[in-house]
Amino acid sequence: MAGIQLSGLVSGIDTQSIISQLMSIEKAPRTKITLDQDATTKRQSLLQDISTKLTTLKSANDDLKSVLSWLDTQTVESGDTSKVTVSRTGGAPPGGYDVAVTQLASAERQTFGFVSPSADGTLDIANADGTARTSVPLKAGASIDDAVSAINSSSTSKLYAVNVNGSLVLSAKTTGDSSGFAITGAGVGAQTERIAGQNAKVTINGTDYERQTNTITDAVPGLQLTLKGKTAVGSTVGVTIGTPGPDKDAIITKVKAFVTAYNDVVKTARADVTEKPVVNGSTTADVQAGTLFGDSGLNSMLSQFRSSMSAPIAGLTGLTSMADIGVSTGAANTGSTINQDSVDGLLTVDTDKLGAALDANPLGVRALLGGVSGTDGFGQAFGKILSSYQGSSGQIQGRITSASSDLSDLASKLTSFDARMDAKQDLLQKQFTAMETALQASQSAGTNLSSLISSDSSS
Repeated sequence: MAGIQLSGLVSGIDTQSIISQLMSIEKAPRTKITLDQDATTKRQSLLQDISTKLTTLKSANDDLKSVLSWLDTQTVESGDTSKVTVSRTGGAPPGGYDVAVTQLASAERQTFGFVSPSADGTLDIANADGTARTSVPLKAGASIDDAVSAINSSSTSKLYAVNVNGSLVLSAKTTGDSSGFAITGAGVGAQTERIAGQNAKVTINGTDYERQTNTITDAVPGLQLTLKGKTAVGSTVGVTIGTPGPDKDAIITKVKAFVTAYNDVVKTARADVTEKPVVNGSTTADVQAGTLFGDSGLNSMLSQFRSSMSAPIAGLTGLTSMADIGVSTGAANTGSTINQDSVDGLLTVDTDKLGAALDANPLGVRALLGGVSGTDGFGQAFGKILSSYQGSSGQIQGRITSASSDLSDLASKLTSFDARMDAKQDLLQKQFTAMETALQASQSAGTNLSSLISSDSSS
């Protein structure tokens, strides 16, 4: 504090204690401002939590109506995956196929002796037709391991090299009868073995196919076969391709994900609007309790959500509501037992009923969920309600932004209040200091007068 502070040294009064008590009274409203900040911060945090959950719910709702969720798929199965594995690459003709594997594709392999070169040179690699492929440099005195490393490091050799008991063994990186190669030059000794590459040979429903690799994609449209082993003479592996249709398990998973996201929003909002506030709260914990109690906006949202779940979709026939495919709040009570989850509006999924609906009427389920282009279903209807609350232009974000503005105003109010209190305390300090200074001057004058009187009397 600026200036001289005598602190009652003259008057005997504890002026600092008086100032402190006066300022404590003056600063009482400050607590109200900080508690307002605490309550607003809590309210904003709760709204942000709901906003996050609404975004998750929007994503789950979008999945229900997404065209990608309803793309046709097919089951493909192999009767013996140790001989043939299968995968779907596109629309495949459904049915059964008998596959016999008579030969697997293999790569050419050659073995050579190795002679350490006496001078710098190159190990030259040619294609099966004799045309040059690449050259690998070798230093004078290079070992077989040096040659192996040089070949394997070359991006153009198209060979795997390995040292097997001092012999240089080379294998083509591709399979089939066209995988042959030749090597000459530095380090190359006599060839001791050559195993020619061969094509895969397979018979599918009586038709023979011969391919360079063990992965066959052009024998059955939309199907990839990977040959793993030869079948016994006269035996076949059964391959089955199912009827095209939506992925039932994936659709059920997406519906369950929607229900989970929906329930997460409902449980969170329901807890917020039912938490009771503390009357005349005086602590942070007190004022942060029940900040959204009875909130009309959230109650309206919960009411609209619940109504949308049971409302029939206009324009649809057959399957017209989510309850028709097993999605509902369930029974409010069973006998004398109240189902509180149902009362609170939480959803359940009857996966058996949903699965049966997908089996019996997949197009109807798709239309109901909103996956048919040009036809509004549940996904579109619920999405319209959701959009009024979710996202940057939704009501929840608007309230979060409003809370941020309120917090900014409260911070400014607190700054101004503190500045006024500092000025007030400075003024009080100056006033009491002035009083002490005046008393000190008065006492000094009295002392001087007494001295003068005493001096006159003695003379």
